Amino acid sequence: EPRDRDAIRVWDTSLESLMFGRMIGTMKRFFSIVGVITLLLGGVGVMNIMLVAVRERTREIGVRKALGATTAQIQRQFFLEGLLLTLLSGLLGFVLAVGIMLLVNQLPMPTRFQGMVLTWQSGALAMGTLVLVGIVTATYPARRAAQLPPIEALRYESS
Repeated sequence: EPRDRDAIRVWDTSLESLMFGRMIGTMKRFFSIVGVITLLLGGVGVMNIMLVAVRERTREIGVRKALGATTAQIQRQFFLEGLLLTLLSGLLGFVLAVGIMLLVNQLPMPTRFQGMVLTWQSGALAMGTLVLVGIVTATYPARRAAQLPPIEALRYESS
């Protein structure tokens, strides 16, 4: 009879291990999706900031165009500003996340839990998504700024 009890204990342990692995996999997928959604929402925020910047700088755009700035130059300026804003805020968030991971990993961990691990694949995916979001959200405000007619932009009064 003691052998049967040991066999059940081994079975329980392997079943627990399998369930724990599935739970960790599900958590990894969930947090990956949350991370991508967070980056997308951050991109929408950057796009709104850049649209406000275009509106507030409409006269400046008109003056620059009247002095000979091309549509491509205006578009490049606003695109680079939006992309830089996205990348800097994303880099700040990435550094903050790594800092939190390092702090959490200092806490006592359960036996089968190895702590929070950042793989190069996760980091590359996060940075790639960040760059893509930055490019997409910076393009619309930049195009909008570049398409302002100089005469209308010079007449614009900010309220």
